[in-house]
Order: sequence, then structure tokens, then C-alpha cells
Amino acid sequence: MKYTIFVATEPYKFQISDSLTNLCSAILEKGNSIEGIFFFGSGVYNIKKDIDSGKTIRNIPAKIEQFCKEKDIKCAGCSTWISLTGIKEKNFIENAADEGLGDLSNWVGESDKLLFFGAGI
Repeated sequence: MKYTIFVATEPYKFQISDSLTNLCSAILEKGNSIEGIFFFGSGVYNIKKDIDSGKTIRNIPAKIEQFCKEKDIKCAGCSTWISLTGIKEKNFIENAADEGLGDLSNWVGESDKLLFFGAGI
């Protein structure tokens, strides 16, 4: 079974980013695949590499970057929200892309399931 993951919350507001990597690991361990992880709304901050989380708080963007790299999972942020937040491509985590909702619809079309992470969705 193939999944697309949709994340619509910022990295430190809830525990969604941690749950994201844990659930994706379980999906892959069961022999399934992940088409990609798409970040929308304030979720685009998950792909902003230059967040200063200090020494005592985990660096969520770095965790997502490492996870997607190790598992060879596509990672993209909504182009409209990236523009609205002022995040520049040079500030993306490695291998993250700026893609539109049309790209997301292509991912969903290739997937069997779409999982949403976010408050109020």
C-alpha cells in the first residue's frame, strides 16, 4: 500500500512531527511505501533548516531531513505558503522542494491512502 502524508502544523506546536516519523517508520516496516510528505500552511516551517532550537530542544527540521534522506522519501512544502511565510529555497532542509497543490494531487493519485496531520483538520 502506498501513502501520502499531509502535515499542516508547525514543528513545535504539537507532537505531530514526532508522531510523523514514528508512524512513517511503522508504515515502511510493514512493507508499505510513502509517496511523499507534503507540508501545508504553518507546516512549511518543518522544512526550514535554520530554526535555532537551542541545546535542550530537539531540532525537528533536522530530524525530518535525516528521516526523509535515510528512507528516500520525497518532502515538499506548499509553494503558496512558502511564499507567504518568506521562506527561501536556500533555507530548505536537504532534498525538500517547493511544490504546488497540483503536485500534491498527483501524489495522492499515485497513493492508496492520504494521512492528515494537523490541528482542526
